[in-house]
Amino acid sequence: MGDPQTALREILPGWFYPVFLLALILGTVSVNALTAYSAGLALQAVGIRIRRSVSVLFDGAVAVALTLYGLLVSNLLDTVGNSLQLIVVLIGPVMAVYATDILLRRFRYDGRALSDESDTSPFWYTGGVNLAGGLALVAGVGAAALCVDTLYTGPIASALGGVDLSLPVGMAVSAALYAASMRTLTPVE
Repeated sequence: MGDPQTALREILPGWFYPVFLLALILGTVSVNALTAYSAGLALQAVGIRIRRSVSVLFDGAVAVALTLYGLLVSNLLDTVGNSLQLIVVLIGPVMAVYATDILLRRFRYDGRALSDESDTSPFWYTGGVNLAGGLALVAGVGAAALCVDTLYTGPIASALGGVDLSLPVGMAVSAALYAASMRTLTPVE
């Protein structure tokens, strides 16, 4: 895995190697075009008021910069591993809030109400933001950051000799805090 290109050259037939690399490049470009477009839409969905083409260019510039950093400045596999670990610190608490909300609602959502973006929607909460979810997410990410052992070692991971408990701790804190705050702050319908 230290040099996958050389390893592939030894495995693949000589005539197929350039065809494989061309297919890999074209496939990567097409997948990343869809990803950049989706990321641009996501930026607009969170309320950033910019044109879609500008958001796609912004996402593309960030992606190119991160790719160049990964290839030229750092060890690519270490960078990918560290990025995945940091994503776990964020995604674990997000998924815990989502799963807890599903359980609190007993798998029942009103589809029309979910699509209602007016201030009369039961999902409007406070100014369109579920403060219980935001609080649970921030607390879960903070707790996960204390337990992570990747780019840096959090104090809890350090005390445990480098044991990384960021995923279970982040998820547990987010789920418990969300369940408690939804029961007290915002009754589930």
